[in-house]
Amino acid sequence: MRQFDTFLRSASVDSFIAINLQFIFFLIGIFIVVKLIHNRKYLSLISAESKINFQRFFAGFGVWFLLQAILIAIALISDPKNYTFTFNPSQWFPLLIAAVILTPIQTSSEELFFRGYLIQGLSCITKNKYLLIIITSLLFMFPHLLNPEVKRGAVLMAMYYFIFGALAAFLTLKDNRLELALGVHAANNLSLVFINTEDSVIPTPSIWTVKETGSPGVDLVVFLIQSAIFYYIFFGRSKKIVETQ
Repeated sequence: MRQFDTFLRSASVDSFIAINLQFIFFLIGIFIVVKLIHNRKYLSLISAESKINFQRFFAGFGVWFLLQAILIAIALISDPKNYTFTFNPSQWFPLLIAAVILTPIQTSSEELFFRGYLIQGLSCITKNKYLLIIITSLLFMFPHLLNPEVKRGAVLMAMYYFIFGALAAFLTLKDNRLELALGVHAANNLSLVFINTEDSVIPTPSIWTVKETGSPGVDLVVFLIQSAIFYYIFFGRSKKIVETQ
């Protein structure tokens, strides 16, 4: 058992695949419940018309990924000594392939459950959007409190997980569909291929590894700013550029 835990904590492609395989079964479980128990179309968790707007998904993914890339670049330039260049081509390229395949499965399973299934289910009880956001964000936060990153600061990390869930829930309710939340979550987690921390719940042989994670409070403020920029791009003055078609 201890050897298995050590394996899961190792920054390798094999451990990355092992950690993410469980979400395939999570996705299958959601499918079975929606199709066999509720007798509904699986894609009804994404939109009322049971269709995926791929343009909306890639727009959300692209904008969030770009914002992530800018933040990573700023961090590397402003404090280069805090980052170790750990690029190993023999590990990184297989990781990239595995991440492109498995990360969307991992993030989609969470979004389909928390922002698709739960929001739609709870909306049968209450139509209050703020209550829906709070409840689903708390439910999203609780299992993430088991992540090793919580040791950085339990309260602030709990707030981060809650706010991330709230952002995804808000985008889903604001857009009345799931693609933006799907794109944001996938782009956010895919960044672990490029930069990661030693205490990450999903260790990866990334290009850079953070030496000192610093205050989670700073990361929380940065995340709020990033979220505000993302919201402005999609729902502010320039919303016509990326509106749903």
